[in-house]
Amino acid sequence: MRRFNLCIVALFLCLPSAHTQEKNAAKRPLTVEDLWKVQRVGKPAISPDGKWVAVEVTTFSMEENNSTSNIWLLSTDGKTQKQLTNFKGKNSGPVWSPDGKTIAFVSKRTGDVPQIHLISPEGGEARQLSNLPMAPTALKWDPLGKRVFCIVETWPDTPDDDSFKKKEKALKDDKVQAFIIDHALYRYWDHWIADGKRPVIFFVDAVTGKHTNLFAGLKLHLPVTGASADLFDISPDAKEICFTADSVEELGTDLNLDIYTMSVDKPGVPKNLSADNPANDSDPRYSPDGRLIGFLRQSTKFFYADLRRLMILDRATEKLWLPVKDRDYLSDLTNDQKPFDRSINRFLWSSNRFVLFEAEDQGHVRVFLGGGEGAGVLAALTSGHTDHDLDLSADKKTAVFVRSHFGLPAALHVLRLESKSGADISLKPQGQHVVFIAPYKDQRIDHFNESLAASWDLSEVKNVTYKGADNEDVQMWIVYPPQFDPKKKYPLLLVVHGGPHNAIPTDFHFRWNLHLLAAQGYVVACPNFHGSSGFGQKFCDSITGDMASKPFYDCMKATDYMEAKPYIDKNRMAAAGASYGGYMMAWFNGHTDRFKAMVCHAGVYNWHTQMASDIVRARERALGALPWGDIARIDKQSPQRFAANFKTPTLVIHGEKDFRVPVAHGFEYYNTLRLKGVPTRLVYFPDENHWIMKPQNSRLWHREFFAWLDKYLSPRVEAGSR
Repeated sequence: MRRFNLCIVALFLCLPSAHTQEKNAAKRPLTVEDLWKVQRVGKPAISPDGKWVAVEVTTFSMEENNSTSNIWLLSTDGKTQKQLTNFKGKNSGPVWSPDGKTIAFVSKRTGDVPQIHLISPEGGEARQLSNLPMAPTALKWDPLGKRVFCIVETWPDTPDDDSFKKKEKALKDDKVQAFIIDHALYRYWDHWIADGKRPVIFFVDAVTGKHTNLFAGLKLHLPVTGASADLFDISPDAKEICFTADSVEELGTDLNLDIYTMSVDKPGVPKNLSADNPANDSDPRYSPDGRLIGFLRQSTKFFYADLRRLMILDRATEKLWLPVKDRDYLSDLTNDQKPFDRSINRFLWSSNRFVLFEAEDQGHVRVFLGGGEGAGVLAALTSGHTDHDLDLSADKKTAVFVRSHFGLPAALHVLRLESKSGADISLKPQGQHVVFIAPYKDQRIDHFNESLAASWDLSEVKNVTYKGADNEDVQMWIVYPPQFDPKKKYPLLLVVHGGPHNAIPTDFHFRWNLHLLAAQGYVVACPNFHGSSGFGQKFCDSITGDMASKPFYDCMKATDYMEAKPYIDKNRMAAAGASYGGYMMAWFNGHTDRFKAMVCHAGVYNWHTQMASDIVRARERALGALPWGDIARIDKQSPQRFAANFKTPTLVIHGEKDFRVPVAHGFEYYNTLRLKGVPTRLVYFPDENHWIMKPQNSRLWHREFFAWLDKYLSPRVEAGSR
């Protein structure tokens, strides 16, 4: 493996952590209401000159049980923060025109259908641009500023407005609302896609507002699993688009996303650039000079957590290569070199030779700088937080991103990619060595939640490692309650994350906030067990074919680790989890009685019932077989087969609109516990999906959650001294 020496001639300056701030007597524990007072910062968009950032900021009303989002402008020097729109409703997805004189965004202010609106960054009234019969999302200006591209959902047989409106009205007025389904994928998360609508790309003339369906007459469409601006890009000369499309004949029985290019002015037959790969290719990006196209590739079918690698395609020669495969990277800007074995979540070209990208790494999400064409270098630029939603100014000298950690709600930060002299500080190859001049530091530029967060009494968060399955290291977060006293005894709450091929990075979570759980008087432990992402592909793939054994072992070893601490009361331990974490709650119940109580939210209980999930084909790889292929193997991993051992009191929570883990799982588990005489309670939300998304429902969810654990652990009882 090649190694490169990098000389660091400037250092990052780290912002102080909220956990290390001196405690203030006026501070108070975090509350459920605080979660809904937080102003939630969306994906930022930086102006072409790098001086301003436009961002959607959402506020919630607990009383009205709804939300409002508006567009704000923040100067990248951190001195100015001003509201640009003021409309009670949703104003979303701001993007700058190439000349920096106009911001396009989506709003429903002028009718029942959201439309593209334009506003000057100087302020004033927004002007409606589009007049679409369907809602636009994922806006992008073309590089010449003449058109605004967007994603809409329409039917393949309604290429124009009249045919769309006619079909939509006919379906709405039809007394029969049944779906006739011919695909294995017909609903996704919480909405049905069986009506046949498909996401495609339109563009809207920036002067006249006239819109054009670029996919009219094509058999292709974007992935039905979600519209995102990352799915397509526009060439620097604005003559071509590159997009991600589904290449399968039948949705759900196969999975193969490919990268296509197509002319904008003379749409014809799109060209498939990734036909060599039978698995997923997505998220294309043109290099600034338009000579290269980068995109993300997975090599394994039916495995959503397969490593996503950056591919580079030379458009002229059609040469394709992996610029960062098996490349060493500099960790924390030191000479500690490690092989790069992480999935790239998102990337942007920082020049014609280098890219900035985001990747999850050992409990954090970090920003990396990687070599594109022949640069041969990879360096980590940030650490210790969750940093995501990167955007770059047109001159590539200023980056903006969203930062959070367990005690910090999402905040906007900028990263200066230039030196004091104004020289470009990109990686500069010098033979086999590369000189890297690091940015001075990243700087927070927003103040949305500073006062609110400053009022919270947040205790310490520890990042620890212990030996789990196969005697391998397992990382775990420990979050302590406010005013923690190690001389007292505390109840333990073990939180098991979902996925399972996700992880709990340090992030401010609005549904499973570890500081909020700790504020109830618990020491909270959250392990990133075998199967978790961000610890290398081997670790992630280690549970394939056996979904329970290693994670269960890791969770028991985590409990052992915590139980050995003198401040943990081993007679007052509970566990909680959602989705796969809910699956582990049911698994725990059949395999251990060491917990006094458990909470199972949206948990998989029966792998046979899971055939009703929105995504089914991936189960074959995860479980090692389809249910009819090896029933014994499936049953061995299914919690219901161990119901005879259930004895731990369990709160079961589920939403009717949960299509990922259908609500029958919750009903089956609850009914089994009830008939066995195990203390249980069911909290059923008819208007929620896999997550609890509404303020008042969230308040109820937390109230039931805390009351259930309090009933069996009594965490609010004064802790006794050792």
